Formats: sequence, C-alpha cells, structure tokens
Amino acid sequence: MGSDKSRGPAPAPDALDHAALALELLQKQPVLWDKISSGIHVQGREVPRLLTEVLRFLHLVAACDQVLTPSRPVDLAWHEFILCTRIYGAFCRRHFGRMIHHQPGGMEDENNSQFDQTLALYQRYFGPPPAAYWLPGADCGACRSANS
Repeated sequence: MGSDKSRGPAPAPDALDHAALALELLQKQPVLWDKISSGIHVQGREVPRLLTEVLRFLHLVAACDQVLTPSRPVDLAWHEFILCTRIYGAFCRRHFGRMIHHQPGGMEDENNSQFDQTLALYQRYFGPPPAAYWLPGADCGACRSANS
C-alpha cells in the first residue's frame, strides 16, 4: 500500500489528454479494443470514447483521493481494462503514481452519494459529462474505487 503512492500526487485531472491516451492504449493493445467492444457491445468510435471516460474517472480518483462510483457503462469498461492486468497496472503507475484499486459492492445509498460526487468532480474538471456514459440512462455502477 505504501508503494502505491510512491510517486506523489497525480497531476490535476484536466492536465492530461485522456482521449489521446485512450487511442494510444487501444493502438498498442488491440486486445483491449476487442474486450471493450465484445464485452460491452460498443462499436467503432464508441470504444475509444468509452475508454476516455474510464481514464477520466480513474484520474478523478487518483487526483482527488476519494472513493468514487462510476456510471454503469464506465464501470463495465473499467472491468475490461483491469483484466489486462499488466497494461492496467503500468498505466496507473505511470500516469497516477499508484494503482487505482477496484472495489465491488457497496450500499445503494452510499453508491448513489459517491456517484453524485463523481459527477460533481467530473463537471468541475471536464465540463458536462457525456449523457451516453454518465447521465440518467447510464445509471451508476455497483462498484467503486478503493481509497488506498
């Protein structure tokens, strides 16, 4: 756990180009594209857009050092990213200075409160969240980040 924070704090969430990082990851690791596409049933340009949202969520967790809850689509894509353990671990350490851990479960009220906090932080750093991935129809996931 101490080694997870060895590089110091993550840069501000708006300091990175998450869309470019998502494209770079997908180009270097086509298996990640396949996993997101087939596992979540998104196609074409939606794959890098959804991965961009995952990276933004992870960055919020790292920079704000809070337990946050993603939307359901972001959570499902996060699951696919985590399954690529080496890529995921290296990405987290390189860009956030530590591993961002995933914690399934949580009480519904707690998840909803953390989801509201996630949306507030998203709005603060990135502007209005894309409705397809974050707003009412997207729902919140049953998983959350682990504050480690």
